[in-house]
Amino acid sequence: MAIVYIIGGGILTALVHLWILGFPADEAKIMHTLLLHQFVVSHGFIAVGGFIINVLYPERTAAKLGWPGGPFQVKYGFAQFGLGVMGVLAIWFQGNFWVGVLVTLYIYGLSGLWTHTQEVVRRRRETGEWARIEIFNLVLDVIYHLVLTWMSLQIPGVWSFQ
Repeated sequence: MAIVYIIGGGILTALVHLWILGFPADEAKIMHTLLLHQFVVSHGFIAVGGFIINVLYPERTAAKLGWPGGPFQVKYGFAQFGLGVMGVLAIWFQGNFWVGVLVTLYIYGLSGLWTHTQEVVRRRRETGEWARIEIFNLVLDVIYHLVLTWMSLQIPGVWSFQ
C-alpha cells in the first residue's frame, strides 16, 4: 500500500514543478514533467527504501513479509537501487534513454506481478481466502505501467528510433 504514497509523491512534486512553470498548456510538456517525476522521485524513493530495507535490514524485512530471509534480498536491494539510478539519470538523458528506463520498470513490474500472483495463489490454497492487498497490488502494477507507457507516447522523441 505504500506504493500509492510513493506514486503520489511523484505526482505531487510534478504538480509543484508545473506550478513553478506556470502550468504550460503544452500537453507534451505536462506529460514530460509528470513522467520525469515518476522516474526521479517515485523510483528514486523505491531505490533508497528498497536498498535500506533489503540490504541493511534483510532479516527484519523478511520476517515482516513472512518470507525466508537470505542473500537474495541483498541482490534485490541493489536491483532496486539500480532502478532508482536509472530514474535519476532520466534528468540528464532523455529521448530514447527513457525507453530504457521504461523497460527497466517493466521488468521490475514483472517481478511484482510474479510475486504477488504467487502470494495470491498460496494464500488461497492455504486459507481459502483471497489476498485482497496482493490483488490490489497486481491491478495497480498493471494500471501504473499502462499509464506510464501512455504518458511516454505523448512525448515526442521518446519512442523514435533512428
